[in-house]
Amino acid sequence: MKTLYDLFNDTYYFKKVFTFLILLTAFTPQLYSQTAQTEESDTLRVKLDEVRVQATRSSITIGQAPLSISYLNRSEADLTARPAATLNELTFTLPGVWISNRENHALGERMNIRGMGWRSPFGVRGITVVLDDIPLTVADGQTIMNLVDPAMVQSLELLRGPSATFSGNSSGGVLYMRTTPPANSPAISYRTYAGSYETMKHELRWHDIVNGVRINAYGSYSQSDGFRDHSASQYFRGGFSAGFDLSANSTFEARLIYSGMPKAQHPGSLSAEDAANSPSMAWPSFENSDAGKDFQQVMLSGNYVHQLESGLLNVSAHSTYRDLNNPLFFGVIIVDRLAGGSRASYDFENLPVNLQIGGEVKWQRDEREQRNNVDGEPGNQLSTDQIDYVNNQALFFQISKNLDNLTVSTGLRADRMQFRVDDFIENDNSDRSFYSLNPSFGINYRFGSTRLFANMSTTFEAPTTTEFKNRPGGGTGFNPDLKPEKTVGFETGIRGFLETMQFEYDLTLFNLNVTDLIIPFEEFDGGPTLFRNEGKTRHYGLETHIRVQPMDYLSLDLMYTWVNASFNEGDFENNLVPGVSPHRSGAMISFYTGNHTLSGDFEWIGEYFADSNNTAVNSSYSIVNTRYSYSGITFDTWGISPFVSVENIFNTRYNTSVSINAFGGRYYEPGADRHFLIGFRLNLF
Repeated sequence: MKTLYDLFNDTYYFKKVFTFLILLTAFTPQLYSQTAQTEESDTLRVKLDEVRVQATRSSITIGQAPLSISYLNRSEADLTARPAATLNELTFTLPGVWISNRENHALGERMNIRGMGWRSPFGVRGITVVLDDIPLTVADGQTIMNLVDPAMVQSLELLRGPSATFSGNSSGGVLYMRTTPPANSPAISYRTYAGSYETMKHELRWHDIVNGVRINAYGSYSQSDGFRDHSASQYFRGGFSAGFDLSANSTFEARLIYSGMPKAQHPGSLSAEDAANSPSMAWPSFENSDAGKDFQQVMLSGNYVHQLESGLLNVSAHSTYRDLNNPLFFGVIIVDRLAGGSRASYDFENLPVNLQIGGEVKWQRDEREQRNNVDGEPGNQLSTDQIDYVNNQALFFQISKNLDNLTVSTGLRADRMQFRVDDFIENDNSDRSFYSLNPSFGINYRFGSTRLFANMSTTFEAPTTTEFKNRPGGGTGFNPDLKPEKTVGFETGIRGFLETMQFEYDLTLFNLNVTDLIIPFEEFDGGPTLFRNEGKTRHYGLETHIRVQPMDYLSLDLMYTWVNASFNEGDFENNLVPGVSPHRSGAMISFYTGNHTLSGDFEWIGEYFADSNNTAVNSSYSIVNTRYSYSGITFDTWGISPFVSVENIFNTRYNTSVSINAFGGRYYEPGADRHFLIGFRLNLF
C-alpha cells in the first residue's frame, strides 16, 4: 500500500487527481457564491479610459496610451492562496516580460522584457523597476529585486517597450508595483504557511485612516533551506507609508521600505550533465568558499502634490542605504551604497494640449572593497579599495492632444551621466561621462471599446559601475572602451474590452534595434563577469494576451509571446541572443464553487541558448501549479481562509534559468521538484 509520501511523488497519481478536481469543479456551478463572483470579476472590469497609468508618472490613461502596456490587479483569493515567494508567480501571464526564478536568492530573479535585460549576471539590468513610487533602479541602472516581497504586491503595471522618455537610463521597459490595498480590503491581515525544503513564512499587513492620516504598513519574515544544496535563505521585509492632506489642494506622503537578508547561500550554476543527474547539488567551489550574500537596505521617500489653477505640481525625493557582504569563489566583495534622487514635474491643464515638463536628478556613491575569501569571511589581502560615483541629470517634456477619437503624443528627454572612481590602491582616479537624447512619438485611435495604437520610442543603457569596473585584462579604474547601449523601438497593436462578455484582449507587434551591445563573458572559472561592446541585435515579435470570464464560476488568463532576438554584427552575427526564449506561453484558470476556490497555473518555455556561440541549449519545459483555498470560516469581524499550494505538480525536471556565457560550460540553474505549502490567512475587518 502506498504511503502519503509515495502518492505525493507519484506523477501519474497526481495527474489523475488534478484532472478529477478540475472536472468536479467545472460541473458544480450551482455552488458558486455571489461574493466570490464580485471579488474575482473586479480584476476584469476595468474602465480603460479612466485608469491612470502610474508607470508613466503622467496623466495618461490606459485608454489613451499610445504604447503597449500590461497590468494585473490581484484578487483576494489570489492574495490568500498564492505563495508569491518570487515575482515570476505574478507575471507569467503578462506578455513581453519573462521573470525566471533562479532558485538562488543570492542572485535574485532573472528578468527581461522583449529580450532587453538578457545579459544580467545578477539582479536586473536594462529595465526600470518602481515600488510604491520609489525607484528601485539606481543611477547607474542596477536594480536589486530582493527589496520586493511579491506577496505584498496588490497590483502592477508593465510598459513593454523602450521608455527613456519616462524613466531615462536603463528603461528597456518599466515595471511598476503597488502594495496599497483597495479601501474594501481587510483592515488587518495575517498569513502564514510552511512546506517543502523547511520553508516557513509569516506576513502581516495593516491599512487604516487614523486622525486623517492614511496608513499602509506590512512586514514579513521568511526562511527556507532551498531546493538545492547551499541555497538557504532568510528574509526580513517591511514597508510603511503615511499620507495626509496639507490643505484642500495639497497632499504629502512619506514612505519607508526595509529589507534585510542575513543569509542567501549561492549554489552556483552546473554543467548539463550535473543539472540532469544531480540537480540539487551545489558547485563544490561555491559551497567550499561559502559563497552567498547578506545585506541590509533601507529606502525613504517623500511625495508632495499641489493642485494649482493652471495645473498639477508633483515633487518627490528618495534616498537609499545598502550594506552588502558578498563572498564569492574569487574573493569577498563589500559594498556600502548611498543613493537617491529627486524629481519635479508640472502638468498644465488649461492649455490646448496636455503638457508636462520636469527635471530629475539621481546620484549614487558606492564604497567598494574586494578581499580574499577565508572560509566565507573577508581576509587581509585587499585587491580593490575604491569609491564609485554616479550622477545623472535630466530634463524632459511630454505633449499630447486629444482630437475626438484620436490621441497624438510626443516626448523628449535629455540625460547627462557622469561616472567617477577614486582608487586608493593605485592612487588613481578615472571618470567617464556622456549625454543621451531620447524622443518618443505615438498615436492612439479609438473606435468603440477598441484601441489601435502605434509608437516609436528609444532608450539607452549605461554600463553599471560593476560593468565599468570589471575590465578585461584586469587593472583598476573604469573600462575606457565600454559604451552605453542604444535602442530604438517600434510597435503597433490593438487592445480592447467587451464588457458584455467580460473579454479583454491585447495583440502587439514590435521591433527593437540595439546598437553598441554590451556582452558579458568570463576569463576563468569562477572569475568575475566581464563586459565589452559587441555589435548589434534586433528583437522583433508578437505579444498576445486574453482575459475572459465566460461563466460566473470560471475565469481564464492566457498569454503567448514570440520574440526573435539575434545578433546582427560582430563575432556572433546571425546567432540568437542567449537567455531569451523565442516562444513562451502562460495560462491561469480559476474555478469558484461556493466558498471554495481552485486555480491552476500553466507555463511553457521554449528552448533557448545559454551562450552567445549558440552551442549550449536549455531545453523547453512546462510547469503546472495548483492552489486551493476555503473562505467559509467567517464571523462578524474576522475570518480564516486555509489554503494549500502545490508547485510543479507533475514533477518536471527542468532548468529554470541559465548563467549566460559561464566559464567551463556551467550554464544551468536547475528548477525545484514538486513541492507544497500549506497555511491560512486571518482577516480582521
